[in-house]
Amino acid sequence: MLGLIGKLFGLSALAGLLTMALVAPVAAVGGYAASAGVSIFEGLPDYIKPVNASQASNLYATKDGEPVVVATFYHENRISVDYDQMSPNIRNAVVATEDPRFFIHGGVDFISLARATVGVAASGLSGPGASTITMQYVKNSLVEAANLSGDEEAIAAATVNTIDRKLKEIRLAIALEAVATKKEILAGYLNLSFFGNQINGIEAASNYYFGVKARDLTVPQAALLAAMLKAPNSYKPDDPANLPVAKERRDYVIDNMRDEGYITSAEASSYKAEPIEPNITKAPTGCEANQQTAYFCDYVVWTIRNSPDFGLAIEDRETILRRGGLEIYSTMDLDLQNTTDKIVKREMPIDNEWSLGAASVSVEVGPGRVLSMSQNRIFDQNSDEDPTTTSVNYSTDRAYGGSSGFQTGSTYKIFVLAEWLSKGFLLGDRVDARKREWNSEEFSARCGGLVGTWEPQNSNDEKYVNETVLRSTTRSINTSYVSMASQLDLCDIRDMAQRLGVKRADGNELSYVPSSVLGTNELSPMSLAGAMAGFANQGVYCSPIAIDRVVVRGTGKEMRVPTSQCAQAMTPEVAAAATYAFQQVIAGGTGTRSQIKDDVPIAGKTGTSDSSVQTWMTGFSTEVATATWVGNVSGAIKLDNTSIRGLYGGGVRHEIWRKVMTKANKLYGGQAFPAPPEVYLGASKVVMPDINALLPADAEEFVKIAGLSVKISKTQVLSLNPVGTVAFADYEAGTEVIRGSLVTIYISKGGEVVVPDVAGLTVAEAKATLLAAGFSAVSEPQLSQPQFFVTSSTVPKGSVVGTSPGAGTPAEGLGAILLIISKGPN
Repeated sequence: MLGLIGKLFGLSALAGLLTMALVAPVAAVGGYAASAGVSIFEGLPDYIKPVNASQASNLYATKDGEPVVVATFYHENRISVDYDQMSPNIRNAVVATEDPRFFIHGGVDFISLARATVGVAASGLSGPGASTITMQYVKNSLVEAANLSGDEEAIAAATVNTIDRKLKEIRLAIALEAVATKKEILAGYLNLSFFGNQINGIEAASNYYFGVKARDLTVPQAALLAAMLKAPNSYKPDDPANLPVAKERRDYVIDNMRDEGYITSAEASSYKAEPIEPNITKAPTGCEANQQTAYFCDYVVWTIRNSPDFGLAIEDRETILRRGGLEIYSTMDLDLQNTTDKIVKREMPIDNEWSLGAASVSVEVGPGRVLSMSQNRIFDQNSDEDPTTTSVNYSTDRAYGGSSGFQTGSTYKIFVLAEWLSKGFLLGDRVDARKREWNSEEFSARCGGLVGTWEPQNSNDEKYVNETVLRSTTRSINTSYVSMASQLDLCDIRDMAQRLGVKRADGNELSYVPSSVLGTNELSPMSLAGAMAGFANQGVYCSPIAIDRVVVRGTGKEMRVPTSQCAQAMTPEVAAAATYAFQQVIAGGTGTRSQIKDDVPIAGKTGTSDSSVQTWMTGFSTEVATATWVGNVSGAIKLDNTSIRGLYGGGVRHEIWRKVMTKANKLYGGQAFPAPPEVYLGASKVVMPDINALLPADAEEFVKIAGLSVKISKTQVLSLNPVGTVAFADYEAGTEVIRGSLVTIYISKGGEVVVPDVAGLTVAEAKATLLAAGFSAVSEPQLSQPQFFVTSSTVPKGSVVGTSPGAGTPAEGLGAILLIISKGPN
């Protein structure tokens, strides 16, 4: 009894307070609305309208120049719509049931409040509600604001059942009615209302339960949704167990609509005779909803999470994504994206028996806009055991939801070549390509120390000796590139990679040890696509971006988004020379299988890690750069020994890259690459130093300092020089020689060298005899030298009559020998 008296007293006091509020002068109410009342709504985040509250965000791609929604994000499934976009049926059903005098009271219905007070006194129960639609909207707004803030005390204060809270709602309801129209309030209420299953707002509820828009709701459909406002999860029609009570409550709403004159009695009877027929339409949400765009979508999500443009803390950024009603216009070209996704998953099937991975990223040259991104997995953030699914984006760095990266193999040589050319070396220069063991002391690294030895190998059995830089690039000769790196600073090579946007996918510092020049750093396809775009962009690197613009729905406000940051990584001339070399890679080198049958010029570079565990094809036109990776996510399957759809695994990268770039060329075209200055295509010259009679180690050092390669012959020769010193080399001192050419040094074994008698021998026999004696150069006379062709009655025509110098003449092994040839008898 005391409890009932307390309730009665409380509600009576509330009624008295309400009476005072109702009879207060209009000016006083208006003044309050202009201060405390409105301020509570202004306290909501600025990206939420008072009548809209939190909304889902949409992600758009572009197709044929038009935006297309590819994903929707929400914390609560809500799509806010205006009053005129709501069917009169739902407006009438809600007003008839929740607040019949809504359009005539000033925010608080005194009659209903008095009735509620009497009901409590009579029954001891809570009785009919006294809250108007305006008051319920105020309460919902306060709860929404508290939820958005994450403040537990504010959430509790907005939901606790006290007279103080009710009084606050009354004051705010009166204030709100002074600054908002009835239509705005009703629309706001219906946009905020909860309809079960994380569904908020009448538009999302109409879509889910009946597969229609709110403006198209029929009377029975509208009545059921209005019925759900009392107890959403008890009446939601997607649970068959709810249908009997849901129909009872729906029919109650229909009767209310009849009683309020919105429908006739006959119509009410007809509507109540209809069974509840839901058409459950689950709207796919988040990145998982569209598997063709899922990983690109995930990259956009991580871009928002990582960018302070969307909030100071990551929690704020997550909130604005899922509650802020953002229209996110990505850089995705849906045509190229769908093609990329189809090709990647076809060429390296999701369910391949080795669980091998594949990913491909394309970036627009210049703007840095990411155009497509896909991999051969199903995007799933919940499955950990199924090898065909993953939430890890192989295309990106770990900080953007990606993996720890993959070794790039020879693809990393693009940075060595860029640094080589930047230091003034040329494509025609030659380098020592022989296999050998290297000591750490033979490399320079200004940023740290080096230790140990290393013996790099080539990917094939071909024996390379002395190669041009251009051929070393087209054939991807590891030993050549190690020689090039030994003439540069390893830290400069690392810095060149960094200027082109490259960083390790795991977030650690790029390694600069000698083996790094052959691609031991683990990178992402995104990094390499961006770097390749830098070459195509005349040496200017522009950081990849995934978002063009973001607009807040309803307000039209455009938010600031991450922009591409551009900087000159190398001169345009160096970029042109490197691009020329990369063109030869595809034209006649390791990338020939990536050739495209169109008229768009392309350039590229292959990469294969040790044992072909990871394989790459990267390249570009003047408009689009693409990086394709195929390899082991975990494990060490050798792709070169693996047949996939009749194609050895090492070739899959070419199939993907070629087909993706064929589509890119069709969409974006391409121009001729800028021609490199002729000087870069030639070779620089150095002067052969004088090493006569030096000790071999000293001679070798002098030759290397001069910019030449060195080989010391194992065969010692007769020479007047002291034993163990240099007898001669195959280039004379002072001769101009192509940089990097191989110089063979011959070591003296002492003794006087005498020209042997080779008369009567054939030319071949004479040459062999003289070379064996230590002479390095033995030649036949030219027809323009008739004095060295003589008649002989004893020596057959064409054989050797003698030499110049003659037999028995003392001579140094360095001296050249010219053969004298018989013309036969007269």
